[in-house]
Amino acid sequence: MYSLVSKLLFLLFLCYSMICLSSCMPSYELDRFTSEEEVLGLFQLWQKEYGREYENLNDEAKRFDIFKDNLKYIRETNARRESAFDYSLGLNEFADLSREEFSKIFTPDMGPLPKDKVDLNDEDDDSCPDAPPSIDWRKKGAVTKVKYQGHCGSCWAFAATGAIEGINAIVSGRRSVSVSEQELVDCVEEAKGCSGGWYHNAFQYVKNNEGIAKEADYLYTAENGTCKASEIKRKAVTLSGYKTVTYQSEKSLYCAVSRQPVSVALDARDFQFYKEGIYNGENCTGKLYTSHAVLIVGYDTVADRDYWIVKNSWGESWGMKGYMFIKRNTGNKDGVCLINDYGAYPTKEEEEAVKPEYYYSSI
Repeated sequence: MYSLVSKLLFLLFLCYSMICLSSCMPSYELDRFTSEEEVLGLFQLWQKEYGREYENLNDEAKRFDIFKDNLKYIRETNARRESAFDYSLGLNEFADLSREEFSKIFTPDMGPLPKDKVDLNDEDDDSCPDAPPSIDWRKKGAVTKVKYQGHCGSCWAFAATGAIEGINAIVSGRRSVSVSEQELVDCVEEAKGCSGGWYHNAFQYVKNNEGIAKEADYLYTAENGTCKASEIKRKAVTLSGYKTVTYQSEKSLYCAVSRQPVSVALDARDFQFYKEGIYNGENCTGKLYTSHAVLIVGYDTVADRDYWIVKNSWGESWGMKGYMFIKRNTGNKDGVCLINDYGAYPTKEEEEAVKPEYYYSSI
């Protein structure tokens, strides 16, 4: 009788946990799953939540072992938290991928940035006395919804479109127009599509091409394709060019973000299970290895902790509905995970504002 009651209680607990998992289960709840049976039950709940099916039992057993290792890592990391503002990890759709598999798909080496793409500024960009103490471009209608790059190394294209959408909204005075990542993947010759690239080349392409299509006119496929830009007659957004943030200058990055969203590259190999809080870079390699491009959409301070507000391209189930906080003012010239090194942003003249008939909100 006792055994039956225990099993029923366990099933009820699993049902409750399923609800929690669907709404981003608090990290501390994961500590309740201790036995092999309970962890297996959690794995099965996770499979249902993310619609994960495997080819055979051997593959499922392999994925379960990886899941257990990842769960252990999440627990150990969260146990080191000393403050409610410290970052924490949680289960997400990447929980059955090893760190090596995840890195190969989502954080491959971006390769060196061409020297001619560094320090292009022709003016002192480290002075901005009128910059507000905090800013969030999402609240100003300059940021579109979080997108998902899929199993395609196109983060550079998403970081670029985010910055393009931002400056267009700011100059035009309207909410953001969502523009096409797929056009960049297919058409930027200096990049490698789903095998990587740099947002600098994307900005230059949009200038040279006299604009970029709306996302709705050139849909994302998460795979390399033939350039169809010539088939899109209407251009949603045009650019004047772009500038780079002064290398290793956090003040320059701060000034740039005070004016518009900024694309950056960093070492993101430890971001796999990020859930919430201010990431401090404790597991960054410290080497000049850039593996992912993201968009800084603002900055703020809480309890004397300064941080960047970062938009990712791994969907809303990752992080804080697709966003993360990264610590700033660390005293490290590179910033957390090299975030200070390779920032860039597009420029746009006022007369180039988007035409009203092409505008729509995608917030």
